[in-house]
Amino acid sequence: MANPHPTYKLTPLYGEAMAEKPVAVRLAKELDAYVRSLPNKTEWLREAIAEKYQRDLQEKDATQITPNSQ
Repeated sequence: MANPHPTYKLTPLYGEAMAEKPVAVRLAKELDAYVRSLPNKTEWLREAIAEKYQRDLQEKDATQITPNSQ
Protein backbone atom coordinates (compact mmCIF):
# COMPACT_ATOMS: atom_id res chain seq x y z
CA MET A 1 0.00 0.00 0.00
CA ALA A 2 1.34 3.41 -0.96
CA ASN A 3 1.90 6.07 1.67
CA PRO A 4 -1.23 8.27 1.62
CA HIS A 5 0.87 11.18 2.86
CA PRO A 6 4.14 11.04 0.88
CA THR A 7 5.32 14.18 2.69
CA TYR A 8 5.61 12.15 5.90
CA LYS A 9 8.22 9.46 5.61
CA LEU A 10 8.45 6.77 8.27
CA THR A 11 12.05 5.92 8.96
CA PRO A 12 12.63 2.20 9.46
CA LEU A 13 14.33 1.10 12.65
CA TYR A 14 17.32 -1.18 12.22
CA GLY A 15 16.77 -1.18 8.46
CA GLU A 16 13.40 -2.91 8.79
CA ALA A 17 10.10 -1.84 7.27
CA MET A 18 7.45 -0.41 9.58
CA ALA A 19 4.34 -2.40 10.47
CA GLU A 20 1.19 -1.34 8.69
CA LYS A 21 -0.83 -0.83 11.88
CA PRO A 22 0.25 1.23 14.90
CA VAL A 23 0.24 -0.12 18.46
CA ALA A 24 -1.78 1.82 21.01
CA VAL A 25 -1.55 1.58 24.79
CA ARG A 26 -3.00 3.41 27.75
CA LEU A 27 -0.53 4.73 30.27
CA ALA A 28 -0.67 5.75 33.89
CA LYS A 29 -1.50 9.46 34.14
CA GLU A 30 1.98 10.52 35.28
CA LEU A 31 3.73 8.55 32.53
CA ASP A 32 1.21 9.77 29.96
CA ALA A 33 1.86 13.40 30.92
CA TYR A 34 5.62 12.86 30.65
CA VAL A 35 5.46 11.16 27.25
CA ARG A 36 3.11 13.80 25.85
CA SER A 37 5.50 16.53 27.02
CA LEU A 38 8.37 15.15 24.92
CA PRO A 39 9.24 17.01 21.71
CA ASN A 40 9.41 13.76 19.70
CA LYS A 41 7.25 11.32 21.65
CA THR A 42 6.85 8.85 18.78
CA GLU A 43 10.59 8.34 18.35
CA TRP A 44 11.06 8.21 22.14
CA LEU A 45 8.44 5.47 22.41
CA ARG A 46 9.95 3.52 19.51
CA GLU A 47 13.39 3.66 21.13
CA ALA A 48 12.02 2.71 24.57
CA ILE A 49 10.16 -0.30 23.15
CA ALA A 50 13.17 -1.36 21.06
CA GLU A 51 15.47 -1.17 24.11
CA LYS A 52 13.11 -3.32 26.20
CA TYR A 53 12.77 -5.78 23.33
CA GLN A 54 16.56 -6.12 23.10
CA ARG A 55 16.84 -6.68 26.88
CA ASP A 56 14.12 -9.36 26.73
CA LEU A 57 15.95 -11.13 23.90
CA GLN A 58 19.22 -11.05 25.85
CA GLU A 59 17.52 -12.42 28.97
CA LYS A 60 15.87 -15.17 26.93
CA ASP A 61 19.22 -16.11 25.36
CA ALA A 62 20.93 -16.10 28.76
CA THR A 63 18.38 -18.48 30.28
CA GLN A 64 18.73 -20.90 27.37
CA ILE A 65 22.49 -21.30 27.88
CA THR A 66 23.31 -24.28 30.06
CA PRO A 67 26.73 -24.98 31.62
CA ASN A 68 27.23 -28.00 29.33
CA SER A 69 26.44 -26.06 26.12
CA GLN A 70 29.72 -24.15 26.07
